[in-house]
Amino acid sequence: MLRAMIRLLLCLLCLLPGWTAEGAAVEAGPQPGAAPTVAFVPIDGVIDDHRAGQFERAMEKAMAAKPRYVVVRVATDGGHLGAAMEMLERALKVDESVTELVAFIDNRAYSAGALIAYGHKRIYMTDQAYIGDIGVITISQDGKIEYLPEKIESPVRALLRQAGQHNGWDQAKLVKMTARNQELYRFDLSDGVRRFVIEDDVPAFIAEHPGLTKEQGVLISGKDRLLTYTAKEAVAEGMATALVKDIDAVYRLLGVEPSAVQRFEPSPNEKLAETLGGWAPLLAGLAVLLLILEFKMPSGGLFLIGAALCGGAFLICQYWLGLSGAPEMILIGLGIIAVIAEIFFLPTGGMLAIGGLVAIGAGLVLAFMPDTYQFDTTDTRWGAAIGSALAQSLIALVVLTIGVVLAIASLPKTRAMRVLASQAAVDGTSAGEIEAQATSLVGRRFRARTMLRPSGYVVVDGRDVAATVQHGAMVAEGSEVEVVSAAFGELVVRPVDGEIRA
Repeated sequence: MLRAMIRLLLCLLCLLPGWTAEGAAVEAGPQPGAAPTVAFVPIDGVIDDHRAGQFERAMEKAMAAKPRYVVVRVATDGGHLGAAMEMLERALKVDESVTELVAFIDNRAYSAGALIAYGHKRIYMTDQAYIGDIGVITISQDGKIEYLPEKIESPVRALLRQAGQHNGWDQAKLVKMTARNQELYRFDLSDGVRRFVIEDDVPAFIAEHPGLTKEQGVLISGKDRLLTYTAKEAVAEGMATALVKDIDAVYRLLGVEPSAVQRFEPSPNEKLAETLGGWAPLLAGLAVLLLILEFKMPSGGLFLIGAALCGGAFLICQYWLGLSGAPEMILIGLGIIAVIAEIFFLPTGGMLAIGGLVAIGAGLVLAFMPDTYQFDTTDTRWGAAIGSALAQSLIALVVLTIGVVLAIASLPKTRAMRVLASQAAVDGTSAGEIEAQATSLVGRRFRARTMLRPSGYVVVDGRDVAATVQHGAMVAEGSEVEVVSAAFGELVVRPVDGEIRA
């Protein structure tokens, strides 16, 4: 029965690549012979590594079609700084001679959202939209907000200046969106030109304009302020292109009908993976727990199927989130094979099993780290990523530990578990015959012909009889056991002292 279940699970695992490929095939993307003028890519929700991965994949597919415009809908209150900077850098890499990036904001593009939006050549906003407030902060568990030090803010300001230089946005205003402790000034020059200057640049600006003094500048935004605009203010200040009614109006401004737009939205697999992402540690812990339970107290393959389903859901989820790939799957697969080999085929005193568990643990930790930099320790995001991966792996370990303790303590005593264990080992012996012989067999000692896990076979007067060990203990092959009772067509035995195998 167990071998049949293993073969079935292997077949299911072989079908997983086909399932994922099928999911990718139905995803919106360029069709053969299609050459869309405008492509649409959404950025919705909290900006994190998952969202950055989605954006990267969508942009790759969109750029393969060589559209004249890519319209990116930005709707977010912010998120992780590292992911936002990665997305902005991706936007700045687009060859504007081939494709122009256009941002559309119909609600809010705060913080990380504004950072990303200014990586676009044009920004269209609806009347109720807002943009700005790129504060570089950290939020403690008790909700306290603290601004990060200059070492973190400096590269953000540099990236914003780069975005301004690349796309024509006012650099001083961009810097003031994140430079909380710097003042923003406006200087009206004699030739009628109006210039905005951030406090750090005022001395150099005055040196470039003889006769100009700091007192001639008008203070626009003081210290302890972050620049934020309503849609109308952003357009008036040159920090957005124009107001629009909706995204269809944007398409028409670009010269296409909405029906002609090629959409590159997250695939159903990515959406499902994001939904399951918060449950990933639980899925991983349950997969290992059910695998252990199958070896500890056989269920006729039910625990094994459950382990495969939870493990498969975990790996597929992490794959579509850009966290799990070939290295993780190989490590986890080799670890499982090593544990199975230790138990069934090649006993090494636990060394093979320990190596397998180490491989599974390493694969698990890697499966919680983004593939793009999981092996690059020089990446500034690596430290935070490994910390998060270890924390989520610890959650999986806690789930596993609690589950093992509760299962071993309670499952062997349940009627359902005893029935399952009996069905895993029964070979046609008449239940009535065993019960009829119970009186004469109780108290006698026999040898286990197979390992009892806790079910297996003992030799009674030269023939095999199904048996289950009390309380779910495991007994090694050839060990001596004593009959306690008979139930459900098999003997219930207990190990003789010193014969228990953990």
